[in-house]
Amino acid sequence: MNVVLQPQGNLDLKASAMLQQNIARLAWEKYNRWFIDLGEVTTVSHSGLMALITANQLAKKTGRRLSLCNLKGSVMYLLEITELDRLLDILSDDDEPVGVVDKIVF
Repeated sequence: MNVVLQPQGNLDLKASAMLQQNIARLAWEKYNRWFIDLGEVTTVSHSGLMALITANQLAKKTGRRLSLCNLKGSVMYLLEITELDRLLDILSDDDEPVGVVDKIVF
């Protein structure tokens, strides 16, 4: 079973805290794969980048898989220049999250 987290607007300090809270909760739930849908995210701050790294680390630590999807060009560019595109699993534009049973929008 898989879940999609979908932040809205800016992935800033406030949204990053909400992302981390949701991810921490998911570590105790039944989901095998976590998708973070960034299609509605316009900007990502330093705290947003740190939240994505922390989420990835927690996923690995708990035996889950984290994937990012629906990245806008500016968000993908930021991940490329910070070389986080090498660390994080990013779905291509043709790939869609599969087996999703729940969606968390914040």
